[in-house]
Amino acid sequence: MRLSQTAAVSGLAAALCLALAACKPAQAPAAQEAPVAEAAPAADAPVADAARVPSLGDDLIVSTNEPFWSARVEGDTLTLSGIDGQRELQVSTSDVSDQARTVMATDATGQVGVTVTAVECQDSMAGATFPFTASLTIDGGTPIAGCARAAWMPPPGEPQ
Repeated sequence: MRLSQTAAVSGLAAALCLALAACKPAQAPAAQEAPVAEAAPAADAPVADAARVPSLGDDLIVSTNEPFWSARVEGDTLTLSGIDGQRELQVSTSDVSDQARTVMATDATGQVGVTVTAVECQDSMAGATFPFTASLTIDGGTPIAGCARAAWMPPPGEPQ
């Protein structure tokens, strides 16, 4: 009889397990997050300026310190701004190579030359970092060292 009691107890245990399993409250299925669809940019969508890489072929802004000059090269115009006021000159040549760009521009007063190289530059006063190093020559004078950036880029801030 011992064997039959063991079998009965085992059967009873199995029945209890099944009954308990059946009595468990149903759990809500685990919340599944819907996959996030990432929209691919349209082929003709404009690239955000922040994602662009500055190029020597872009319109450029050159800045110098002591003396303070700014030269903006846009298309066929070079605008020179400084303590003496502003001049707009006609670009006569603009040569771009892998590592440098040289722009010569003239007006009735004289000639302004800009040379920009693909070497990072740190502003000598504020410490801001620019993507390019530049040199500005005004009316045959001594070249003035400075920094340059693509005209579409915002002015760089001071280092943190």
